Amino acid sequence: MFKKILTTILLATTFAGGVYAAGVDSALIIRPKGSATFDGDQAALLASGERLWNDKSLSKKGKTSCSSCHKTSTKMFKKTFLQAYPHTVKMVNKKAKLDSISLEGMVQFCMVVPMKNDPLPWDSEDLAALTAYSADVVQQKYIEAKK
Repeated sequence: MFKKILTTILLATTFAGGVYAAGVDSALIIRPKGSATFDGDQAALLASGERLWNDKSLSKKGKTSCSSCHKTSTKMFKKTFLQAYPHTVKMVNKKAKLDSISLEGMVQFCMVVPMKNDPLPWDSEDLAALTAYSADVVQQKYIEAKK
């Protein structure tokens, strides 16, 4: 009985990074109005983004990187990844009840859900770098592979 009560309490409690039993707080993955963005050199952002893409320390337990799930040969990217952002992502719709997400918001979603960590600061170089790398390298490779 105690185990069942404890499980119920844990499921009803907020987990690290804003992941809830019922979903994700959309405020964690939608850029706040008026917030600043990091504006850096594109080549530097792409280099930093590539390093971060493979950095397991971004995850709460230090065991998962973006590339852990999103390998070139993986089916983790759906057909919607062929589309320009913002667009619908089924997992985001299911967990955050959002019909559309920006690529930057998708980076934040991945930080919160699979990485089980806090979202990156909205004005951070890391968020800008991961977003740039995801758009200019990862998404473009995926599009080329699907042609």
